[in-house]
Amino acid sequence: MGFARLSTPSMQTKTNQAMVNMRKELVELICYGDAVLDPKKWLGEEVCHEALNIPHLDEIPLQAVFPLAKLVEKGECDARKLALATDIDESKVDEYLEALCEFKFAEKTLDGYKSTQTGEQAFEAVGKRMVNRELFEVKRRLKQLEDLSRLIEAASTR
Repeated sequence: MGFARLSTPSMQTKTNQAMVNMRKELVELICYGDAVLDPKKWLGEEVCHEALNIPHLDEIPLQAVFPLAKLVEKGECDARKLALATDIDESKVDEYLEALCEFKFAEKTLDGYKSTQTGEQAFEAVGKRMVNRELFEVKRRLKQLEDLSRLIEAASTR
């Protein structure tokens, strides 16, 4: 019985660390790469799909998901730090934060802003859809490369 008590915090610490790592990876996927380069294609589709399950998600500006993701990752943060972290103009970040607060995805604090439980749920739902989309795209690209490799091999043996 004493052993179970000793191992519980360790398991909880591992679980917490795994959650932190997962969120960090989701932030990387959402805030960098294709979602930023073409947000209407990637991020827009995923946000619109999740708006069916998460009220008001389709009412915030699409790019507001970037500071929301950073709030989930970093915790409480002010607009200036979010602007630096997302490479978005601070006036735009202020606009996005206002929308996030209006629809209860974030809330104002004494030192800046923090995500709400609803904001964290939205972030995780959009992130999960983006992971699935990325997996689909990677598998499709892998098949293309394998087919090309077979063609190269066939051509080189002639």
